[in-house]
Order: sequence, then C-alpha cells, then structure tokens
Amino acid sequence: MTMPFTRACGPLAGSCLAACLALAAPAAPAQNFIGVGAAYVPEYEGSDEYEFKPVPLVRYERGNFFISRVAGAPALGLRWQLGGPWSGGVFAGLQDGRDADDYDRLKGLDDIDWHGVGGAFLRWSQGPLGFSVAYRQALKSGYGGILALDADYRLYQRGRSTVTLGVGTQWASSDAMDTYFGVSQRESQRSRAGLRPYEASSGFKSATVAATWTYGFDNGISTIATLGARTLLGDARDSPVTERRGGAFGMVGLSYAF
Repeated sequence: MTMPFTRACGPLAGSCLAACLALAAPAAPAQNFIGVGAAYVPEYEGSDEYEFKPVPLVRYERGNFFISRVAGAPALGLRWQLGGPWSGGVFAGLQDGRDADDYDRLKGLDDIDWHGVGGAFLRWSQGPLGFSVAYRQALKSGYGGILALDADYRLYQRGRSTVTLGVGTQWASSDAMDTYFGVSQRESQRSRAGLRPYEASSGFKSATVAATWTYGFDNGISTIATLGARTLLGDARDSPVTERRGGAFGMVGLSYAF
C-alpha cells in the first residue's frame, strides 16, 4: 500500500484528493519520498468556493512498517505480502476536523473534532493494474466509518515520464455521513444560512476520477501533476450542507526520492 501522506489539505484532503494523491509517486514505486505540493480544491466537501492549500507528500516503508495514506486518511501501519499479487495490513492515524465558523454556509453547525482512526486494507496489484479496499473507523463516538474502493492503471511509462489513471469511491456509515452532511434540529435553529434539518443515512458518499503525471530527474527529484473530477453521491449529494455536487480539482508538486 504505497500511497502518499498528505496532511495540510483540510477536511477535503480525505475525500477528493484521496484518489489522485494515491497516484502522486515517483516512477519507481519501491522508493520512499518526501515532497510538497499545492492543491486547488473546494474549501470543504460540497463547497462551491475553491482555495489553494499546501500538500505535504510523504511515503516511507521499512520492512512491514509504512507511513502513507489509507482510505483517505494519513496513517502509519504494518503491511504484509499475502502471496502472489495480494498484500494487506492494519493502520492507525489521524483525521482532521472542520471548524464550522470558517465557512459562511456552515456557521451555527457543530464543529467536527480532530480524531483518531484505525482500520485494515487489502490490495491486489499486478503489472500496471491495481485494486484496493480499505476501511477506517473513527475512534470517536458517533463519527462512524468509511469504506474506500480504489483502482489505478498505469496508462503510459516511457523514459522519465509516467501517467497513471485512478478511480475511486467511498461508502460512509450512517454516523459518518450524518457527521459531515447531516443537520440536527438544534443546528438548524442556530444556522446562519437557515439550513433545514437533514438526517443523512449510510451509502456511497463520493466518486472520483483523476490522472497523474510524474517526471523523474537524475538527482531523485520528481515533478508531480494531478487533474481530476469528483462528485458527491446519495445523501451527501442532497444535503443542505452541499452547495456544489461536483467539480474539478488539481495539484502540482515536487518530491525527492531516498
């Protein structure tokens, strides 16, 4: 499970960037790397306002230990080869929160606290094609869990250039969906934007497609560029919290392999 670790993207980092950043790696997949990028993304899931955010990029593996991104959340964990193209493991990490007062539409709603997560993943990879499934459970009562399904395919690799296509979807439990997209009766009464009460149920939350291009130099530095699109699904799509149901996003960065 070799996926970049991003932290400073705010609440959206675990959603629309999860699929594209999973591909933002140097051409040599076994290498560890560290880097930084800049992403142009919505301010929060469902926002119609965009902003630039810094994106730290880190991948580290030593034996079974890794630091990476799993199921859209930064994590550290243990990974094992299960035979043939299969690998799997367990992980623990942190998921960032959301300060409602930072966004005009969300003022009056409850904040979402930073919280720990834990889970497990399974990956199949052979040649240019890979599939992964991972589940992360919030270690905070009422925050629920997320199931992430992702696929990636290396479309092109010649010389120093690699182009990879990724698609992914996320399923959210009722607690997770309601945490990010629900509006309680009490929150509705306090809402500055007059949001109606809304109870979000479990279901598929989002779908993402992205293409990532990397170019490696002799000194271990690689350039990374990602362009993608993402749409909300189900109760997330219909939530009064949601201003825009889908849109494009992008990221550019530099990494150093070691």
